[in-house]
Amino acid sequence: METLLQTEGVDVAYGKRRILHKISMNLSRGEKVLLIGPNGAGKTTLLKTVIGLLSPGNGAVNYLGEDITHASVRTRVRKGISYLLQTENIVPGLTVEENLALGGYFLTREELEKQMNMVLDAMEFLKPKLKTRAGLMSGGERQGLALSMVLMRNPKVLLLDEPSAGLAPKAAKKIIERLDKIQATFQVEMVCMVEHNLKLALKWATEVILLVQGRVVLVSDSPQDFVQKPEELEKYFFGV
Repeated sequence: METLLQTEGVDVAYGKRRILHKISMNLSRGEKVLLIGPNGAGKTTLLKTVIGLLSPGNGAVNYLGEDITHASVRTRVRKGISYLLQTENIVPGLTVEENLALGGYFLTREELEKQMNMVLDAMEFLKPKLKTRAGLMSGGERQGLALSMVLMRNPKVLLLDEPSAGLAPKAAKKIIERLDKIQATFQVEMVCMVEHNLKLALKWATEVILLVQGRVVLVSDSPQDFVQKPEELEKYFFGV
């Protein structure tokens, strides 16, 4: 498969504390990548580096063969890379419609209308709530809105940071189950997701990348194996 997104020897530090150590990974077109690891392993840091919120001290980030290591977040979004923050990913005081418009802030009026209709067709539960203040919705609905705001940018690469965090089991299941439909409807070429709900996420993924203490320790294209043998992952998470 064609490599879409690549990191090469990426080191990232907060002050003097290094979080990522020489992270190299190749993410291919069509894949559904699950990024997992214990708390503090560097998963969110890696996503923030790919989108440009953090800069590597060493190494490079490449997209479609182009070095984007020093490109701005705005440039990366316009190139087709979008990132769903784990928290604070909507504006509670704005309506659903206003949040969606904010998500597509750089679109022309015609493009905005077309993309909003497409998003609402895919996330149909938002249609009757367009004039509702986002902060009044349930946790599952708010997270669905946050994902919809990202889709307003018509992404080709979707980076998701724990989309089911804090949700009730039923809402979490709905969010994960929507991802396949979203990937097909919006022609998203690759999804990379951080997710702690492994029972749901392993069934969704086509590839698993495991981080431990800021290093890649395992890459597998057989996520289903870990559903059958969870102890294989437990030894990395719990040191058993």
